[in-house]
Order: sequence, then C-alpha cells, then structure tokens
Amino acid sequence: MSLLGGKPPDTKQVGVLTRNPQFKKLLASILAEWKFVTVDDLAAARVAFVERGLELPPQVGEVVWLTSMPPAEGSFLVPPISLSHLYHLLEAQFFSTPRRHIRVAVDLAISLDIDGTWLEGRLLSLSGRGGRIACPHEMPRGRSMNLQVTLDGRVQSLVAEVIYSLPAGDAQMNSQPQVGVLFKPCSDQQFEVLRQFIEKTCIVRACTREGITLHDPCLSWLDVPAESWTARR
Repeated sequence: MSLLGGKPPDTKQVGVLTRNPQFKKLLASILAEWKFVTVDDLAAARVAFVERGLELPPQVGEVVWLTSMPPAEGSFLVPPISLSHLYHLLEAQFFSTPRRHIRVAVDLAISLDIDGTWLEGRLLSLSGRGGRIACPHEMPRGRSMNLQVTLDGRVQSLVAEVIYSLPAGDAQMNSQPQVGVLFKPCSDQQFEVLRQFIEKTCIVRACTREGITLHDPCLSWLDVPAESWTARR
C-alpha cells in the first residue's frame, strides 16, 4: 500500500523492503490495522524494515534489519518475528510515551459479575492489560468486577477495574454506556493467553483481507501462536 500525493504531518509512514512480495503485503496489512502507512519510497519513511542482504537506497530513515544473523550495530528483528516486539519497536520510534500492548477491536459477548449481580455486555476492544466494554448501566470509576469472556473456545475469568466511563449516546453508534477497564491483577499465564489471542487475531485478519491462506510460506516470517490456529481458517 503506497501513499500518493501529500501527507499530513503526523502520518506514521513505514517502509518494507523484502524479496518476498507476499510477506510485504501481509506485513503492510497488519501495520495498517495499527494505523501505520506503508510507503514504497523508503526516504519518506520514518522507519524501514529491510531484509538483510538487500541494497539500501541513498536516502533512508531508521533501518530495522530483518535477519537471522543480528548485526553488530543497529536495530533488528529475528524471524519468526514477534508481533509484540514489532509493535514495541514502532511505538518507540513514533511516540515519546509508547504504548506497551497491542490493542485490537473485537465484538465478543461477556458476562460481568458486579457485587454478585450478573450482567451481560460486549467487549469492544482488547489489549493485554485492559479493554473497553459496552454494558447495560453506567459504572463509576474505580468499580471492580469479574469479567468472563471466551477466547479461542476457552472461558477466561479476569478481575477488572473501571478507569473511565462514557454515557450512552456520548459517541457515534454508542447505544449503551461504555467503560474502559484495567485487568488487575493479570497473571503471567493470563497475559500470555491475551497476547496470543491478540497476535493471532491481527495475523488472521490480515490474511483474510489480503486473500492469503493460513498455510502460505510467507507466514514463516512471523511468530504465529499455535494454539487453536487451525480452528480460525
């Protein structure tokens, strides 16, 4: 995907230089979901992901080598590439206060246990440390709850705390109140489940958008979480 014409000053432009056009298409689609724009002109990119062994143009921004043999100097990612490592690197390049966790839009049914009262809601976005929920009632900041959601066929139980609240109608298509929640505490095992689900979701969505099968050799460039992978064809 290339950007044509002028660009806003805050456009997050990224370059990808690889011998594998299918992988470039897949990576560009993942980056687009994260609101980064892939450009063909590496001189226009803030950061360029370059397969080791390829010749660089005369002008190029920050280079991140894609290589199994890390260079003595400079940034690099070793295939199979972790999407979380990729995300952290991009956030550090573009933001003074980078986010630590990938966030994906979802639409999942959830059950909420609030002081012994069970409510039904929808999980609208998810990261490794929190999410945004549509629920029947407004909730004050600091309210605690137990949240149950099914990810990859398994029910996950998470303790959450409300960190912000939006009344119904406060945003477009917001027919119910919405709350942002922080998962606390989140065990290492729970964090790993969330990380794997989020990374798989990003990869599967990109494959679907680009018409790439889940068995395409280009996926060998990425660290694809294995659990329940074949169930998402």
